Amino acid sequence: MKTPEPTPREAPKRASALSPTKVQFLYRHRNGRYYVRTFAEGKEKWSSLKTTLLSVARNRMKEHLDAAERQKLTGGATAASGTLAFGGALEAYRERLRVADLRPNTKAYREAGIKLVLRSWEGIEALNVRRITSAMVESWLRRFKANAVPYVPRGAKTPASNSTGASVTTIKCALDAVRHVLDVAVDAGHLYANPGRNAALTNVARGMFKSARREKAERGSARLPTREEFLRLVDAVQNAGVADCKAAANYICFIAYCGARKNEAAHVLWSDVDFADEIIRLRVTKNGEERSVPMTGEMQAMLLRMRERNHATSPENAVLLVKDAQGFITSACRRLGIARFTTHSLRHLFGTACLESGVDVRTVAKWLGHKDNGALLLKVYAHVRRKHESDMIRRVSFASSRNTASKQETAPPD
Repeated sequence: MKTPEPTPREAPKRASALSPTKVQFLYRHRNGRYYVRTFAEGKEKWSSLKTTLLSVARNRMKEHLDAAERQKLTGGATAASGTLAFGGALEAYRERLRVADLRPNTKAYREAGIKLVLRSWEGIEALNVRRITSAMVESWLRRFKANAVPYVPRGAKTPASNSTGASVTTIKCALDAVRHVLDVAVDAGHLYANPGRNAALTNVARGMFKSARREKAERGSARLPTREEFLRLVDAVQNAGVADCKAAANYICFIAYCGARKNEAAHVLWSDVDFADEIIRLRVTKNGEERSVPMTGEMQAMLLRMRERNHATSPENAVLLVKDAQGFITSACRRLGIARFTTHSLRHLFGTACLESGVDVRTVAKWLGHKDNGALLLKVYAHVRRKHESDMIRRVSFASSRNTASKQETAPPD
C-alpha cells in the first residue's frame, strides 16, 4: 500500500519520510516529491513544491523563501485580509509617482508602462492582488509579446519595416509597471512577496529580452547612408522647389553635423549657439542633463549662412524652422534611387564619421550623450565601413619601427 503524502503540518512529525538535499531548505520525500522548509514569526512551515524534478523544485522554492522573508519584514500581522484590488494599488502608486523625486522623463516612462499593462491585461484593475501569481504574470507577459502590434510611424500607412512589435524597452517597461504597482501592495501588507519579482519569472523575462535582441540583430543594422549619398540627398532636398525645402536641408545637416536626437535639435535656440567657444548647447536631452557639442567646420559655416540669410535670429528663436524632415528624406531617396533611411540614421552617420576620423570612443560617447564611456557606442556604432577597416589594416605591420622608419626615409618623394 502506497504511503500517503504528508500534509505540511504532518511533515515535521514524520521527519523520517523527508531527506535533506544539498540545497539548503530543500527536502525530498520518499515518494519523490520535493518540499521547502521556511520559518516566519517563529514558526516552521513545510510547503510541497508539487514536483519530482530537482531543477523545477529549486526554482519554485525561491518564491516560498521570498515570501517568508517578506513576512519577516512586514511582521505578518497585516497579511491576512488582502482586500486590495490592483486598481487601488495602481491609484496609490500613481500618487506616489506624482510626488516622487524623479525626472519628468522617468515619470513619463513609468506612466507609459501603466498604459501598456491596462491595454494588454483585461480585467486586471478589478483583480485582487492576492490572486495574482507569478504564473499569471508570466502568462500575461507572453501574451503581451506575442500580440504586440508593429509600430506605425506618424503619417505612414504601413508598419515600420524594422519593427517586430515588442522591443526590449517595451517589454521591460510593461513588466516594471506591474512590479512597481505590486510593490505598493507589498508595502501595504496585502502581499508577503511580489509575484512580479519571482526568480523564475525574472528568468523568463531575460529569455524574452534575449529573443527580442536576437530578432533585432537578425533584421540587420540600421540603414546608414554613405557620405556621398548624404551630400546628394542634401542637394536634392535643398533644390526640391517646395515650401520649407531649404529649412529641411538645414535640419538634415544640423543633425548629421552634431549627432543630436530629433527632439534635442528641435529645442536648440540661437542663444544656445556659442560662436566664440564654437559649441552648441543641447538643453533638452533624453536624460534631462544638458550637454555641449563642439561645432565642426561645416556646422559653423552653415549656421553663419543661416544667420546672415534669416532675420529671425533673436536669442529666443529656434535655430531650425522645421521639426521633422523624414518626408523630405524619403522623397529624395526615391528620386535619387537611394535606399531609404531614417532621420535617426543621421545621428549614426555622425558617430561613424567621428570614429572614422580617429576621434576616441569616450569623446564620441560624450558628444552623443552616452554615460557609459563608450560601451553602448562600441555595440551600436561598430559598423565602421569596410573601406575604413581596409585603410586601417594597411597601417598594421610587424616589421620593427627602425626598419619602417628607414624605408620611409629612403622612399622617393611623390
